[in-house]
Amino acid sequence: MSSEIVVQLDGVSKSYGIYKSSAHRLKTLLFSCRNSQTFTALSNVSMNIRKGEFVGIIGRNGSGKSTLLQIMAGILSPTCGSVSVVGRVAAMLELGAGFNPDFTGRENARLNAQILGMTAAEIDAALPEIESFADIGEFFNRPVITYSSGMFVRLAFAVQAAVNPDILIIDEALAVGDVFFRIKCYERLNRLREQGCTVILVTHSAEDIMHYCDRAFLFDHGHILYEGDPTTAVNHYYALGQDVTHKPQDAASQSAIMGDATARSELAFTWPAHLPDTIAVEKQLLDGHVTLLGSGIFNETGTGTHVFHQYDTVFILAEYRVEKDIGTPCAGMVLRTDRNIVLHGRHTGQSNSPVPASLRAGDRIRVWHKVRLDIGAGEYVIDLGLSSWTPDTYAQRERLSMSELESSAMRHCVATAACRLSVVPKAGRSFSTQPFYGLADLPSSSQLERSTDSDTSTL
Repeated sequence: MSSEIVVQLDGVSKSYGIYKSSAHRLKTLLFSCRNSQTFTALSNVSMNIRKGEFVGIIGRNGSGKSTLLQIMAGILSPTCGSVSVVGRVAAMLELGAGFNPDFTGRENARLNAQILGMTAAEIDAALPEIESFADIGEFFNRPVITYSSGMFVRLAFAVQAAVNPDILIIDEALAVGDVFFRIKCYERLNRLREQGCTVILVTHSAEDIMHYCDRAFLFDHGHILYEGDPTTAVNHYYALGQDVTHKPQDAASQSAIMGDATARSELAFTWPAHLPDTIAVEKQLLDGHVTLLGSGIFNETGTGTHVFHQYDTVFILAEYRVEKDIGTPCAGMVLRTDRNIVLHGRHTGQSNSPVPASLRAGDRIRVWHKVRLDIGAGEYVIDLGLSSWTPDTYAQRERLSMSELESSAMRHCVATAACRLSVVPKAGRSFSTQPFYGLADLPSSSQLERSTDSDTSTL
């Protein structure tokens, strides 16, 4: 990768006037009145991007990412500060932008390539590659108005990548495509990078930031919060998105009160001084007997994090306070996708972990769950809860049916989305980065053998 800087921003800010009405806006423009209200999308942003870098930009909605890309692409001018961009820029900032809906895909491809500075001969040479990469069949010769959103992005990316730009800017466009098209796009982006093209990608996909980017910028409210290692940027990003309050617990909550020493020694690290995530009582489903004081997710070294690699082990820690006397406690967790699909759930009763026969008001309970993340890359949430049975019912649990146990359980506390985590592929860019398809890894294998007409034993 070259040390040559191709994109440089120095103290860039972008503000917009806020007007009470169209008449107010017109009056301000005609009489050069100063508008008293403004919205600042970017504030004093400085950054350098080198030739051949694959840079990721991540942040919550409204953090200024799209405004930044439009300034880089020359679509917007900054309110103050300077911008320097060296080389031909291709940008995918809005799905289908620049396409005439009445023109065919071929006609739009030719028109867009011409706008991007390609000669007639270069366009003729590139069209077969554009058609092949878009892979939309006969729709390439049909009006764009008949396209689905996926066809739009396929054609747009095929055109932008075919012009061999010096700088390629992409704003969330690839999120529309299916997984196979996205893989093909990133393979093409990697080839462009090898040829010296600089790629700037805005995305909410932690997997893409971690897997493809050399460097990442985390934006929030128009400011750069972090610049550097993509893993660290994603970790900070997920910390921003936690719907929790981070604060230490009091001294009493920092001491274990139950469970024998053998059970606690199986935890791979020392219980932290405090659990970082607390959920307001009003956001918990409670019956008044138990309250969740805090929770947190940690890796095998005891470090709190929100980003894990596939096949890592996550430790989910929770601490509860007993408000009224209860029977034999049972603490559980559920791991589900961000689309509310339950992947896994387990509680202490299923694990046969040691528990007290009953608990008194004022007692505190420490619980940890250990899960190996043999699951697909993506974003996940963890629900936590605590129930109880009478001591007699719990003692007979092996002789009772599941329906009898479920009906006799007293559910005291449920905290939905108590923790959030992201699972990303391990390093690499080959098949090893996607060892299986779907939500979870299962015991399976695939095998291929050559067969002949005389040997059909493998069929």
